[in-house]
Amino acid sequence: MDVFVRPGDSLWYFSQLFKMPIQLIIQSNRSTNPLSLTVGMRIQIPGFVSVNYQIVQGDSLWSIAQSRSLPLDAILLVNPSLDPNRLQIGQTINVPLRITWRIVNGRQNYDYDTMMNDINRLQTVYPFLQISSIGNSVLGREIPEILIGNGNKRVHYNGSFHANEWITTPIILTFLNDYLLSLTNQNTIRGLVTSPLYEQTTLSIVPMVNPDGVSLVLNGPPDEEPWRSRVIE
Repeated sequence: MDVFVRPGDSLWYFSQLFKMPIQLIIQSNRSTNPLSLTVGMRIQIPGFVSVNYQIVQGDSLWSIAQSRSLPLDAILLVNPSLDPNRLQIGQTINVPLRITWRIVNGRQNYDYDTMMNDINRLQTVYPFLQISSIGNSVLGREIPEILIGNGNKRVHYNGSFHANEWITTPIILTFLNDYLLSLTNQNTIRGLVTSPLYEQTTLSIVPMVNPDGVSLVLNGPPDEEPWRSRVIE
């Protein structure tokens, strides 16, 4: 979710307002110097999205904020040109929404396109994730690596080395999604506080090492030649 800097704003203030660890905000805005914010600058707040809301009779920004357990200033930050004293019935405004549910649905045939869609959605909501490619498959599919964390200890997870083991991909991404939810909502996982793990560890995840094989298992032979004929042979 994007907010826009006003005079006197700071990343620390945003972290307090949205109840978000400041380190996650800093690392969601890697090209921004936290000590040199300028008015109008766009800042990404992880763990939130902005949704549309249409003004109805009797609405005020205060009542909208109260009904969603939001600080009033959170609504003002995502509507930089809004005059709170001139709301009109039918007017559409942006309202922050904290993400408290999984984006990843692992209980399905989880192919390459599904994975890439989920990775893109995760990075949109959690921009402190770093996504890069470690190479391409024979059929030209990029093989993504996800980095999360800020520590010197390095841990690597991977999945779907073997095509018939494609279920390892949604399991790993479901774990990642739960980790992200725990960090941004400051909840525990099985009683474990995860913020120290983020500070101590850099986690590398390659969720689908063999995308061509997974596609073959779930979707059948490729359309491209000569690969289709070779697979069938």
